[in-house]
Amino acid sequence: MRGGMNALRKVLVVDSGRRGDDDLLSIELAELGLSSVTTSFEAADEVLGVIERPSAILLRMPQERSGEERDSFRQLACSLRVSERTCGIPVIEWDEDAAMMAGGISAILRTEVGPQAVAGPEL
Repeated sequence: MRGGMNALRKVLVVDSGRRGDDDLLSIELAELGLSSVTTSFEAADEVLGVIERPSAILLRMPQERSGEERDSFRQLACSLRVSERTCGIPVIEWDEDAAMMAGGISAILRTEVGPQAVAGPEL
């Protein structure tokens, strides 16, 4: 089963676990030709242990500009950036307001990962 998805670029999305009906991030990623796995903050480590190496990790930051939850997400981002297991994988701290200002998730991925981020299947 895993081999069948190798051609798609994979993105791990980590969020608070609270998703609304209007959550369009996975749809937007799919429209860009990206396969995504969304997991809660609490399960992120376990999910990283069982999925194939993602092309990028998107940390969907809590809406509050400060606070304990946002600090926990920032600590996870720092930990992922220095971990041997995720070495070389771009870790992107993402929030909807920044995405709107930057031109959407496509623009953020191109900036953070490079033009190959949404340029087609992984080789």
